[in-house]
Amino acid sequence: MTEKECLQCVLQGKIPEKVPHFELDFQISKEVFGTELPSVYKFSEEQVAPFRSAYLQGWEKIVDRYHWAAVPVNCDPMIPEMKRHFEDRALIMCFNGDGVFWMPPGDKIMQFSIDLYEHPDELHELARKKCRDSIELAKQQADMGADIICLNSDFGFNDGPFISPQMFAEFVTPYLTEIVGAIHDLGLPAILHSDGDLRKILDQLVGSGIDGYQSVDPQGHMDIAQVKAQYGDKLILMGNVMSSALQDTDPDQIRQCVQYAMENGMPGGKYIFSTSNCIFAGMPPESYHIMLAEYEKLAYYC
Repeated sequence: MTEKECLQCVLQGKIPEKVPHFELDFQISKEVFGTELPSVYKFSEEQVAPFRSAYLQGWEKIVDRYHWAAVPVNCDPMIPEMKRHFEDRALIMCFNGDGVFWMPPGDKIMQFSIDLYEHPDELHELARKKCRDSIELAKQQADMGADIICLNSDFGFNDGPFISPQMFAEFVTPYLTEIVGAIHDLGLPAILHSDGDLRKILDQLVGSGIDGYQSVDPQGHMDIAQVKAQYGDKLILMGNVMSSALQDTDPDQIRQCVQYAMENGMPGGKYIFSTSNCIFAGMPPESYHIMLAEYEKLAYYC
């Protein structure tokens, strides 16, 4: 099976020959390849024109070297071209993260907290608009050729969700459920990315119908063994290799993180190997390479 076929197998709820691998982003292109991967997030068709070739070639290098099973395209105008180019090698994943409320920036969190209690009707009105916009965006992304939609919304601090489970059930879960249902109506899977501690709201997230959950953040007390035991029959898990362990090159610690993620994530299928976030700027390339070498030792189901 190709890497793409292994990922398709996981998305279909089957056990592939090998655990597939890709990441939400690759921010060390200059360190590895000597050239920057253009940052073209949310650029328009006209704005992205000067970067098309470099963007395509940058991802070509990443897929060729690391055999990613999917390409995370963070610039929607590039979806059709990326789809055509990687058709035989990788699925195309795009991002749709503003459809629900998630952790506000520091300068807005106080007002958001006040509005939860003093202006709930206005928040629901805004939530409905965000939901409608997200569904419309998903339709556009599907029409452009996306294979997977990532709902990249951070819901958790390191010690709990950004609002109480009761507030989450009122202001987030119904709208998330509607978005996921619309994505399914388009024939696409929805994978949620969220860092942090989601233990108190994970049942709501699973109940929304999401197909997968990326991060399974060990820094946020998310133990992949426990999540797998509780939700492994309902949810594709992706991640769990602790990002902080990759900031410094400690081979033993990196290998231990990989071993724990693989040993607890891959049984029964429904697991995609990745870090608990992405290949972030400042990560020593050697750390990623140690991580991948250990993964390759453990990746096959046979």
